[in-house]
Amino acid sequence: MAAGDRRIHAPDTVKRGETFLVRTLARHPMESGVRFDTGNIVVYPRHILQEVLAFYNGNQVFRAEWFSSVSANPYLSFHLKAQESGEIEVVWISDYGVRSSAKTRIEVV
Repeated sequence: MAAGDRRIHAPDTVKRGETFLVRTLARHPMESGVRFDTGNIVVYPRHILQEVLAFYNGNQVFRAEWFSSVSANPYLSFHLKAQESGEIEVVWISDYGVRSSAKTRIEVV
């Protein structure tokens, strides 16, 4: 996936100890592999994002497992507590083992 297909947003500055929201968007078809066409089952190659990991200054702070029922272009948000300035990275892993990521930086004051 191209870099523009993954987005992450967090505030630029946060007060120490404050909880803040991290929002992500992954442009992805999330193809389940099975569709119905006029009563017949049509099988396509399955292609979903299976796992999402979030890191705050290199430490894993969030993990989710996704399944075929997750919609296309999945949006995900979660809260973190500001401890120190640094980098937030979110990594998406497909069922083919392909990894893609997006990063942002926060300043803790």
